[in-house]
Amino acid sequence: VVSTQSTGDTPNVNSINVDELLESASRSIQVEKEVPLTLDTGSLIAFDMAPVENSQLGQGAARDSFLLSLTRDNTQLLFNSLFTLPSSVVDKVTCVQLPAPTTRLPREKPVPTAKLPTKWEAFAKSKGIQKKKRGRMIYDEVAKEWKPRFGYKKAGSDKEQNWVVEVPDKGDPYKDWLGEKEDKKKEKVAKNELQRLQNISKQVKLNSEAINQTVNQAHKSTASLGKFQEKAKGRKESESERETPEIRARIRGHQLREREIPGADKQDIE
Repeated sequence: VVSTQSTGDTPNVNSINVDELLESASRSIQVEKEVPLTLDTGSLIAFDMAPVENSQLGQGAARDSFLLSLTRDNTQLLFNSLFTLPSSVVDKVTCVQLPAPTTRLPREKPVPTAKLPTKWEAFAKSKGIQKKKRGRMIYDEVAKEWKPRFGYKKAGSDKEQNWVVEVPDKGDPYKDWLGEKEDKKKEKVAKNELQRLQNISKQVKLNSEAINQTVNQAHKSTASLGKFQEKAKGRKESESERETPEIRARIRGHQLREREIPGADKQDIE
């Protein structure tokens, strides 16, 4: 293997040590370990629990050579375990079927919080009401035809069908009952819209509290439990994190020591 770098008219050729390459290629695939590896072929992970002495690590090139040899042997054992799995040929390529992983890897993102139920969902659950899918079309007895349940040209939407309203027994015959019916319909639409906005507000508030809790946990993950950590933008402090004069003096002294300000003596820090 040769890499060429051009500088002007004369190329510089750097050759890899062929003896080392041949020695690495000729090493046996059979690797013996005093402490067997813990293999998770489903995740393609190998854990080497064998202790390593400080004398084996060494320094500089010796350490790199030891770690490279150890990594090569462990990788070889992992690949040897793959050849013991059931295999098949797909498009002239030999493929193996990996088992189920045994190592639980951490999530990239936190577990999503449960969505807050709406007022109707909470009421339906308490009453045991189950949602049933209704048909889109219903039969209009007046028009003698099938019409949509909701929306444009829905059943009972024709003004000719609503030209008369039955007055209750003790109702005022001079009252505008048609207008009252329209007003009740508008109030119902406005109420539904208000409920929808309230549900969105509750969900946003829940998400905001979860985000603030995560930020507080990250803020306290330092060695000083967040005492000397700079404040994150938009972060709300809890009651236990309120700065007292003593804490402010410690923070100021810590900042002075880090910056190494000339003339900062013990009296200034205190």
